[in-house]
Amino acid sequence: MLSPLTHDDPHRIGAYHLIARLGSGGMGTVYLARSATGRTAALKTMHAHLATDPAVRARFRLEVDAARVIGPVHGARVFDADPLAETPWLATEYVLGPPLDEAVTLAGPLPEAAVRALGALLCAALAQLHASDVVHRDLKPSNIMITADGPKVIDFGIARAIGDDHLTRTGTAAGTPAYMSPEQATGQEHTSAGDVFALAGVLVHAATGHGPFGTGQHADLVYRVRYAEPDLTGVPAALLPTLTRCLAKNPADRPTTGELAAHLAAGQRAFADHLPESLLMEITRRVGGVWHARPQRLPAPPDQHLAATAPGPAPATPAARMSGPSRRKLLTAGAGGVLGAAALGGGAWAWLGNGGPSAGAKAPGTAAPTDTASKAPAWNLSWQVRTGSVEPLAPSDPIILDGLAVVGENGVKGLNPATGAEKWTDPKVYFLRHLTTDGKRLYAVDTSADEKEPLSLATVDPATGELDDPFAELPDLHVISYGNQMLCATPRTVYLTAGRGPVSQSSNFRKDQSWFLLAVDVRSGRRLWQHPLPARPDESERLHYLFAQVSGDHLVLVQQSADGALRLVVHDARTGRERWSTSLGAEQPEFVRAFPAVDDRHVYPSTGELVALRLADGKRAWRFAGASPQARFGPPAVRSGVVYAQEEGRGLVAVDAGGGTTRWAEQGQPVTAEDLAFPPVVGPERVYAYRKAASGVIAADLRTGTSARPLKAARARFLVDASARRLIAVGREYTAAYPLA
Repeated sequence: MLSPLTHDDPHRIGAYHLIARLGSGGMGTVYLARSATGRTAALKTMHAHLATDPAVRARFRLEVDAARVIGPVHGARVFDADPLAETPWLATEYVLGPPLDEAVTLAGPLPEAAVRALGALLCAALAQLHASDVVHRDLKPSNIMITADGPKVIDFGIARAIGDDHLTRTGTAAGTPAYMSPEQATGQEHTSAGDVFALAGVLVHAATGHGPFGTGQHADLVYRVRYAEPDLTGVPAALLPTLTRCLAKNPADRPTTGELAAHLAAGQRAFADHLPESLLMEITRRVGGVWHARPQRLPAPPDQHLAATAPGPAPATPAARMSGPSRRKLLTAGAGGVLGAAALGGGAWAWLGNGGPSAGAKAPGTAAPTDTASKAPAWNLSWQVRTGSVEPLAPSDPIILDGLAVVGENGVKGLNPATGAEKWTDPKVYFLRHLTTDGKRLYAVDTSADEKEPLSLATVDPATGELDDPFAELPDLHVISYGNQMLCATPRTVYLTAGRGPVSQSSNFRKDQSWFLLAVDVRSGRRLWQHPLPARPDESERLHYLFAQVSGDHLVLVQQSADGALRLVVHDARTGRERWSTSLGAEQPEFVRAFPAVDDRHVYPSTGELVALRLADGKRAWRFAGASPQARFGPPAVRSGVVYAQEEGRGLVAVDAGGGTTRWAEQGQPVTAEDLAFPPVVGPERVYAYRKAASGVIAADLRTGTSARPLKAARARFLVDASARRLIAVGREYTAAYPLA
């Protein structure tokens, strides 16, 4: 829970500004803190009077080391630390979830399946520690945080290396009596078997709401731990033998973490699927609380005659609207996440008041005004839902139709773009690359057919996600799920890749498969043309194409070879004949080069330059020089005769598509290489581009380049749904939407 800062708490520690207190104890204080870049952290400090004790400082250094050992998957990611500072401190990921003891108090004892999943994941955490010869020594419910992604082990204040007795005198006990092992209770060596004993106590608490040795005075608890049988009342019968063995008084009689994990047999379901709904709601509530945390500081007591502290900002506006929290929509705390709560979990990237001045545009030779140059970014999230993993975000572009957004590379779902409500989820078409659209209809490869049956193509009901009757069957081609791609479509033709031959057990390519690029008439189902593609090596995962678009009679493709090299290839859309191709080089990351822009005259490749190649023959029509000869550009976007791109160190530029002359350009904006991963997206009135320094998305007027107030958002692929008036952000695990500026 967040508490205001006291009058004598520091304003800043290291690179972090303090926001609130998370708790304080005998050793120190833990704060919610935020860096200048927007990263939110839990920052632990040591009390000043303890910092003079070399032994306590040594423990703190060991705590930092142990936290680094367990890493971000099973613990809180360590961002920074200074154990040698006058006041030692440690900044870690702020874990979004309650401690296990609070979770059990809130939701009651966990069901058996949840206890098994919890135990198996904690076994993995301890195994990682033990593999580095580190023991935790204080595993207890309050040191285990429950997130939707799984438990995270925290607080390594008395962790130490196995066999290291320098910091513990023989005959003394360090730890929490209710969960310490018998050997630890007598001050003897605490090995990995002692952590297993404590873990069993934690699982008893999770399953029953009480510890195996009850509560009471320190001496009473130590006696019970050493001599009494554990109280396992309420433990599910199937878990009794396993937990009884873990609580054996003799360390040699306990299982290892690997053996315990095997006995728990947790299954393959996601951790969140095991948790009670009330606990999931609490996790969601805590996510919202961090989003809107603002610095608040209590005034000094009147008798201290200190200068008044300036009040913190006004309380944040009500929490952003979200879809009703279900197990599939929860805001999990995974590190790989990149959007909203996903970003929070990877270090609590709270996009609150961290943007610099709004980007100012400049027409050729003249300065252009900015709307709100000094305002911080605005937070106006319309909705956010968890969607299937997109790894990587290319090559399968999300599909936006009237009243429908189709997202999620692995596990496709259809959303209402205005509200985020699910229209359908988990259809027969599982991979987004098996879908395409002509702007009005959805087309799919029917992957529900048997691999020995002819490959079928069908339209998809946008209301339900169900496949209609096939409009084409290709008897000489088979369902090979991994490599099939619906590339693009026009109202008359769909373009796809398909193959024939044996199916790999891993669903990847095989060298004895044959693959083709082909076009099929959507009205007659007739194959218009088919051309062979290069063979793939066994177990290759590289798809044949990362981009496809038809412009007039030109089929524009980004083709990927087996070794990963990329080429821009243009075919005659009517016959399939290759007209020209050119290498996309290797200067830009692979999937950045998968974002060319295309209009009716040119293709604008993403190679780090801003150039226009003629669709007819691939010859260069123009090259935009940029602010310097070494200028680097991100992927471009084109609309209504104007090309938009971000230039590193400069900002957005708008260039005439016909001749490459400047329409307008920002000046001196802190655009970095990280900002050049995705193309800008063009809306009805503004062009939008992600910018890390602005803590989100800038919105520039299409005509003048004047920037509105930045929009708080995490790094993602952005698309515009003009009819729903939404800017849609698609991340690896989340999709969110914002009202168009």
